[in-house]
Amino acid sequence: MILVTSAAGGVGRPLVRGLVANDCKVRAFVKTDDQARQSKADGATEVVIGDLRRPGDLESALAGVGQLYHAAPTQLIDELPVVERLIAAAQAERLTHIVFHSVIHPDIAELPHHRQKLLAEARLRDSGLPVTVLRPSHYMQNVLDFWDFFGAGLLPYPTSPESRMGVVDVEDIAAAAANVLTHPEGHIGQTYDLSTVELDRHEMARIWSRVLGHPMTAVRLPPESLTNPLLAVGPLGAAIGRSLVSTRLRSGPSIIRGLRTAPNARGFRSWPADAQDTYVRMMKYYDVHGLPAGNFADLPKVLPRPANSYEQFARRIATTHGVGTA
Repeated sequence: MILVTSAAGGVGRPLVRGLVANDCKVRAFVKTDDQARQSKADGATEVVIGDLRRPGDLESALAGVGQLYHAAPTQLIDELPVVERLIAAAQAERLTHIVFHSVIHPDIAELPHHRQKLLAEARLRDSGLPVTVLRPSHYMQNVLDFWDFFGAGLLPYPTSPESRMGVVDVEDIAAAAANVLTHPEGHIGQTYDLSTVELDRHEMARIWSRVLGHPMTAVRLPPESLTNPLLAVGPLGAAIGRSLVSTRLRSGPSIIRGLRTAPNARGFRSWPADAQDTYVRMMKYYDVHGLPAGNFADLPKVLPRPANSYEQFARRIATTHGVGTA
């Protein structure tokens, strides 16, 4: 039995499906009844509802499993206490393999969320447990927080369009994780960067233009606008005005949907204050420095097929939404 934490998340769901497709029994750890129903639909053998931060929940979920894929949700900032409890429970259960979902460049001192991952990696290494560490780059899917604006030709994001970002498709992260869990030979004790390509958002916008069949423009939103949406009025308002003029108001419905959904993408408004502050701090760093890709040679070592390019990702998303060009 393999326990997958955050099983209803962006990586968790395709990972559960991938493991099930490999005839693995999966116990999904989720937080709500709705997520439990999703995991059951994804094929999970068992579902446990709990909270990683609540002592006892993770320990109970680990009872009787042999392997673990652990990914903490973005809004869990203080991850070390969870990892320390995880280690104690894993040692008691004598787990044969733990795959830890970390982050690319966890040694960036200005990013507390990254630093927590680095400390967690060290704790796991020192525990003597059989561990593989995956360090994914920025997800290609992150731009989809603003998907409703795409129909208006706008690709807004709370970082500079000139900042270069290493990116990877979550489907590839999940496929790599499933491969490492089902074929652990040679992977225990290893750390892998998961990066596919490095792009700035102007380059992303040009790819989306080809895929969607209409011009796309990358728009910088101030990172602070995540918690104070009024700060986005200037840059976004100007971009919306240009879109309305160029499309003769046809982009109006997309803009209205975007204004309604984007401010609370991924339930951001319900996150704890420390999680919101950390996320804004992260975007402020990316705004100035970007986030370089990691070692491009690592992903082919754990992914049993070619990685998805950014254009392949974009075309898949467009097809799912029934839009775009052939």
